Parts: sequence; C-alpha cells; structure tokens
Amino acid sequence: MPLQEQKISPAQLRVGLHVRLDGWMEHPFLFNSFKIRNEKQLRALQSLGLDAIWWLPDRSEGHPLPPPPSDAPVPPPPEPDPELEAMWRAKKERRESLARQREAYGRCEKKFNAGVGKVKTLLRNLFARPQETIAQAQEVVADMVDTLLAEKDVLLHLMSAKSGDEGAYYHALNVTMLALMLAREAGYTAPEMRALGLGTLLHDMGKERVPSQILLKKTPWTAAERTFYQQHVVYGLEMAARLPDLPPGALEVIAQHHEMLDGSGFPNKLTANRLGRLGRIAAIANAYDDYCNRINPAETMTPAEALARMFKNEREKYDVDLLQHFIRCLGVYPPGSIVQLNNDAIGLVVNVNPGKLLHPTLLLYDSGIPKEEALMLDLNEVPDLAVARTLHANVLPREIHEYLSPRSRISYYAEDGGTKPM
Repeated sequence: MPLQEQKISPAQLRVGLHVRLDGWMEHPFLFNSFKIRNEKQLRALQSLGLDAIWWLPDRSEGHPLPPPPSDAPVPPPPEPDPELEAMWRAKKERRESLARQREAYGRCEKKFNAGVGKVKTLLRNLFARPQETIAQAQEVVADMVDTLLAEKDVLLHLMSAKSGDEGAYYHALNVTMLALMLAREAGYTAPEMRALGLGTLLHDMGKERVPSQILLKKTPWTAAERTFYQQHVVYGLEMAARLPDLPPGALEVIAQHHEMLDGSGFPNKLTANRLGRLGRIAAIANAYDDYCNRINPAETMTPAEALARMFKNEREKYDVDLLQHFIRCLGVYPPGSIVQLNNDAIGLVVNVNPGKLLHPTLLLYDSGIPKEEALMLDLNEVPDLAVARTLHANVLPREIHEYLSPRSRISYYAEDGGTKPM
C-alpha cells in the first residue's frame, strides 16, 4: 500500500525528497508538490519559516534527515537571497500573467460562442433569405481570415463547446477554423482562404436531406444507410446551385470534402490529379474533426490519436505536404490532449505555441489549487519540463477528471498573438 504523507520539519529536508506545500501563493515555487532537485530549492524551502512540510515517501529518493534535538539552537534568520527574491518576483509576474491569460481566453470564448450562434442562424436561414445569408456568411469568413492574417503568431485555443443537438453548427465552424489555419500555414492567398472558408461553412448543408436516424445512429450503418449518407455531398451541390454568388472554390469544397487522394473517398472516388487545392484542405480538416467528435463517444479519438492515424496509417489518403502543415498548426499534442509531464504532473492541452510543436500550454491539475484558479503552464517557458506521454480521459482518477473537465466535444478557435494568451 502507498505510504501516507508525513509532516517533517524544514531542518529534515534534503535533495531528493518529494514535498507538498499548502497554498500556491504562499511560496515562490511553480508547483505545490515537487521533488527537491538542488540546494537552491532546499534553501528556498527552509527560508519560508514553516513549522512543518508534507513529505511524500513513495515519490522520494531517500529519507529525511533525523529531526534536530529538542535543545538545538534556533538558527538565525537567513540573509536576503537574491535568487529567492527573484523567485518571488517571478511568482508575482506569473499571477499577473495568469489573469491576463484568463481574460484573453474569455474574449476568445465569447467570439467562439458568437460564431456558433451566427453559423446556426446562417444555416437555418440559408434558403429563406439566400442573398442576405450568403452576404452574412462571407462577413463571418472574412472576419476569421482577417484575424488569421493580421499577425505572425496565431494561437489556436481549445474551446468549451456543448455537445448535443447543435453538433452540426460546431462541426461547420470547427472545420472552417481548422481549414483556414491550415491554408494560412500553407501560404494560401486571402481570396483562396475566403472561398475555402465559405465552402467549409456550408460543406455539410446536404445533410438536411439525410434522415436524422441515419446521421445520429451510434451503431454501424447498413450498406443502404451508408449510401444514403454519402449522398449528402450530391444534395449539397444541388442546394448550392440555388445560392447566389458562390465562388468556384466554395463549390469545390462542398464537392470534395470527402474525396481522398487514393480514390477511396466519395461520392466520385476522385484521385489526386482530379482534386483541387481547396478540396484537399477541406478533406483533412473534415476528417480530423470527424475523428475527434464521433456520434458514438466510444469511437471518439483523442486529438493526438486522430493526428497519428491520419499521418501514420492514412497518409496515402491526404496531401502529405498539407498534412505536415496541419501538424505544425496543431502541434504534436493538439488542444484537447491530456498529457503527463516528466515530473508526473497531469494537464489538459489548451493551446499550441506557434513553432513549438512539443511545447503546448497546459491547464494543470493540482489538488491544492481551486479548479477555477487552475495553473496555466506554457511548457516553452519551463525548459526542464516536457510531455512524457498522452493519456485517455477514461483512465483519469475521478478527482482529476472533474478538475480538468476534458471536453466531450473538441472545438477550436483562434486569435491573433497581439496579447499573450493562455
């Protein structure tokens, strides 16, 4: 059985012991629980003036020093330590940074929720007021394109999306954001991106003619049901023909978002030489979102699993150059992944650092910090920490699952890098 935590005096501390502190703001360390790795950390712990500190035997290397005798002289107060003062300043700056990060994330989430609402209205009014609705759709896409092209660094966030009846609207917005991020990374022009975005926003409108008992079925389709489902692409093109001013690129996306380079897609089993530049991007973004957000939760993949499947097992289906750009957008550990660090800490990836594929930003589990004040950790700023492995949400202990609240639906939204985000 695991050994219980024990309280020891600061005088018993030594390098190699794993300790736990109470109150994140009451000490200058990044974590409440950590292994003492050097003399600097040891001196800092002993300078806090604590009567006792929690020791975790099972996670320690060695045992504490013997307790000092009861008649031992009280050590004099430590001299001011510039390194320790620097640690306290860094902690204060981290608090202020966390406040800015949460504020930036809140702004991004408001934009995301407003975007979902606009997509819902657009798709519902598409044929009642087609001219007006297409103009509004173009405005939505133009705003997203302008955001992506405004700054060098664009940050892709994990959003708190609802699951349920509105999944189609989240899917439309999610595929649009992913496709536009990929197009930006691949160097597509603004007009190409606007046509791409309009097409991805409307790419599944043909599903309106597919019975909901097929679309929402959690068990495998029959051959007839699969054929009926695949007709949604044909229906979508028929519906698009009734809409004004759709550019050819948007029609290409609607027609080709399920086509694959090896001819295994549908409805026309097109091969590489017949697939357009925009259709290739839409196919990647659509497949990824489908893998991450299955109707049957048991079939849903983690973001890292979805990327790995597409890159390792299905490479022949997609444009490999675009797939590599896609990984650069999402990182090796895409937002929504649950990871364990090399210090055993567990976190939820909430956004990707541009150009730093192995260093995402995490929401960290710490039982000593209230959930609403959970620590955001940018691995790019902590060089001695790294992701050791990815985890499935269903293997997390209940208290960690409730704290991190892994998303039942993986949705993303982006903002420019003008303000340091979460």
